[in-house]
Amino acid sequence: MRKSTKSHTIDIVFVLAIACAFAASILMVLMLGVNIYGNIQKTADVQFSERVCLSYVTAKVHANDRAGAVRAGDFDGVSALFLDQEIDGTYYNTIIYSYGGWLMELFCEKGKMKELGFTPESGSAVLAVDSVVFKTVRSGLLFVEYSDNDGNSGSVFINLRSERGGG
Repeated sequence: MRKSTKSHTIDIVFVLAIACAFAASILMVLMLGVNIYGNIQKTADVQFSERVCLSYVTAKVHANDRAGAVRAGDFDGVSALFLDQEIDGTYYNTIIYSYGGWLMELFCEKGKMKELGFTPESGSAVLAVDSVVFKTVRSGLLFVEYSDNDGNSGSVFINLRSERGGG
């Protein structure tokens, strides 16, 4: 009878050991999955910010791509993109720039920024960024360079069709 009790105890210990090993493996797989998910989420966030910023600027440029209507310049000491448009005989500027950790946009009557007291703080925040730099490479070609608050960056060249006689 003692032999049977001893055998029964070994069976229970063996089953518990297998159950603990199974639980430990499940826990390790879950921890690995959480780590992988975190890395994927971080990569997706970085790519989202870059795509949104550069796509936003590119879409704005293409929407306003008319001869002489798109130019890179300086807005109160900040690199900016100026998009000119005429509405009911009045000319307006849409100014896109980075300020205070944000991609900003300001819409105002052309040539009246100082008169109306507009400064870089006056714009509307669009997207969190560290900086965006706009440069005219040559006639009809803009260069936009972006960096976010985590040190990630990206750039894009935008070809102005209107400067070649198109659009």
